[in-house]
Amino acid sequence: MSAFSSLQTYEINRLQSIIQLLFPSTVRVQDVQTLDGHIHPLHQLKLSNGLQLILKFSSRPTTSLLRRERRALETEARVLALLGQSENPCIPQLFHFDPLGGSLGSAFLLRQYARGSTVLEMESLLTPENRQAIDRRLGFLAKMIGKHVALSFGPLERVANGTGCHSWRQAFIALFEEALRDSEDMFVHLPYAEIRQQITRLSPALEEITTPQLVIVNLGRPSEVLIDPELKQLSGVVDLGSAFWGDVLLAEIFDNPSSAVLEGYGISISHKRLEGIRLLLRDRNTEKINDYSRNDGYR
Repeated sequence: MSAFSSLQTYEINRLQSIIQLLFPSTVRVQDVQTLDGHIHPLHQLKLSNGLQLILKFSSRPTTSLLRRERRALETEARVLALLGQSENPCIPQLFHFDPLGGSLGSAFLLRQYARGSTVLEMESLLTPENRQAIDRRLGFLAKMIGKHVALSFGPLERVANGTGCHSWRQAFIALFEEALRDSEDMFVHLPYAEIRQQITRLSPALEEITTPQLVIVNLGRPSEVLIDPELKQLSGVVDLGSAFWGDVLLAEIFDNPSSAVLEGYGISISHKRLEGIRLLLRDRNTEKINDYSRNDGYR
C-alpha cells in the first residue's frame, strides 16, 4: 500500500533531502510504497524522473537479530559497491549508503529497484528448460562474484578493517560458532559439545582453500532470486547482506547443485572435495541452526 499520503511533511522532506544528494533539484519523490515482511524496513520510492529506488534502513531496535544479521546492511552496501564495478545487470546499483543515518536518524542504503518476481512465487510456472537456464545463469553469476578476492577470510567489514582470519578453517569455525551461540542464547536444545567436536575434527579439510573469494551465502535462495515473469529468465538477485570472504562453495546454489549450475560456473565437484569441505557446508548446518533459533521464538 502507498505510504506517501500518510507520511508527515517532515518525513517527506527528509526523503527529499536524500534524493537531492544524488539528483538535480528538479527531481522529486512522487510516491512511497512500504514493503512489509522484511527484517530491515523497506520503502520503494518512485521519483519524478521515472526512476524507482529501494530505501533500506537498519533493523528496528526491537527486532531480535542473529549475529550475522547485525552486520547485514553494511555488508550489503559493501557488496553492491564492489560488484557495481562489474556492471552486471543482475546486481542492483548502489546509489548511497549512510552508516550513521544523518537526517533520517538510522543507517540506510539507497539502491536500484530490482524488477521481477521471485523464483518462490514463479516456481510452479517454470518449465524444466526455464529452470536449467536460470540455474546456468546463477552458476555464471557465482563465478563472476567469486572473481573478487581479498587478502584474508571472514566478514567483509572485518577484512576491510584488517581483522580478518588468515585461514578459511579459522573463518568458517568462527562463522559456525556464531550460529551455535545464537542458539545457545535462546536455549535451543542441540548437542553443542558433539557439534563443536565434529567441526574441530573435520576442519583440517578446509585448509585447502587458500584464496578468500567473495561469496554470497544466500545466492540461489528462491525468495531472493528474481526472474522476468514473461521471459522466465534471471533478472536479478537481492538481499546481498550474507556475503563473506571465503569458499565459493558456501553459496546456497551449491547445495546439491544441478548440472546447469555447475555448467554455468564451469566446474565439476569431485567426491573428494565433497568429503572434505562440502560435508560441512552442503547440508547448510549453520542455516539449520539459525532456523531452529527462529522457530524457537528468536524473532
